[in-house]
Amino acid sequence: MKNVFSSKSGSLLFLLCTISLFVGLYFNEDAGGGGTRADFINTWGYVQALKQNIFIDSSKWTRLLPLHYLFISFLDSIIKNEFLLRGIYCLISLLVPYLFYLNLKLKYPKINKNILLSLASIVLILPYYRSSSIWPNPHVTALIFFLLSTYFFIKWEAKKNFKIDFHLILHIIVLAIAVYTRRYYVIFFLYFIVCFFKNLKFSDFTVICLLIILLSLPGFWMIYQYPYYLTYSGFSLKFYNSILINSSIMSFYLIPLFLPALLGNFKIEFKNKRFYIISFVIIVAVVFFMSLFFSYNPRLGGGYILKLSNLLIDGNLLFYLSSIIGLFMLFYISKENLLNLFMIFLIFLAFSNQMILQKYFEPMLIFIFFLIFHSKIPEKFLQNSKNIIFLYSYISIFLITAIINDVFKISINYFW
Repeated sequence: MKNVFSSKSGSLLFLLCTISLFVGLYFNEDAGGGGTRADFINTWGYVQALKQNIFIDSSKWTRLLPLHYLFISFLDSIIKNEFLLRGIYCLISLLVPYLFYLNLKLKYPKINKNILLSLASIVLILPYYRSSSIWPNPHVTALIFFLLSTYFFIKWEAKKNFKIDFHLILHIIVLAIAVYTRRYYVIFFLYFIVCFFKNLKFSDFTVICLLIILLSLPGFWMIYQYPYYLTYSGFSLKFYNSILINSSIMSFYLIPLFLPALLGNFKIEFKNKRFYIISFVIIVAVVFFMSLFFSYNPRLGGGYILKLSNLLIDGNLLFYLSSIIGLFMLFYISKENLLNLFMIFLIFLAFSNQMILQKYFEPMLIFIFFLIFHSKIPEKFLQNSKNIIFLYSYISIFLITAIINDVFKISINYFW
């Protein structure tokens, strides 16, 4: 294992990344492009209204589930200062890298803890995550409960006795809370139900399913009272749009995790090279075919590469190339384990929307890659600290360009 970090590098990186987050708070940074700040301002009235009636119809302000806003309303009733509330929420957002670190320690016990802490700290320089922390957003609140759920699941799975126990029940409960914060986390219930079916006795599996149904009852009641929670999903049947956009966005985060292999830092195995070459050619053909129908307004999101492609070359060529690369990397991961394929399918299904935002994937895809995918690549990546340095360089460039875009309103001026 190659480690160029000192024994304190992980702690130092966490401290520096934390300081940078609070500097961003001071300057009202919104490196996500301005949308997160607007979401916070537009829902502030809802936060205030919840103090009077926690069951108030939220449709005037948002169509998202109320749990996050109830929490912010509770904090505001105590703090009574908007900027101080945002500072407290930034402190709370530090739970995400900390919980990611705890998950990594469980998942990779043989990897140097300094490397794991360094990887976890990188969350704090991801532009969309920073925006969601600085301008309190349900995105961060949901991630806290999601990482708690994966922590309890990894604990349960490590025992290998595959019985119902305290950790399994906690996993299900906190994952349900994540769903009540952001609806799309329901895809993880579908994934974990398959895991339960594979590993539990049928009687235990039935009990777990009944628990999940019980926890879903408040959700059904909310849908009955306010049908827009279900109908306002923005689901789109233009799968050629969602496949190209999702694969492009995912390629953005997977490229720095795969690229070190091309630089010789670790080895990716291609046991049947001819098969992968043919698969790559098929992917190119599929992307070319879908590009003939592609019609998406970058004002509605679409990801960093879609916007960059239009800014640099006034077209979608770079975007299509990233979709090809993304689909090929996802194909490789899916070949390693069928559960990976199922997880990837669920991601595509969850974000087959009219509006697809990159913040949905950040840092969720990184968490999926290291904590959920059954793959040899994550551990190989973590065995060489140079890969962490490369990842920090990549994300730092991303953050700098995102801040420049926010300050000078480059994408807003171009697309609007």
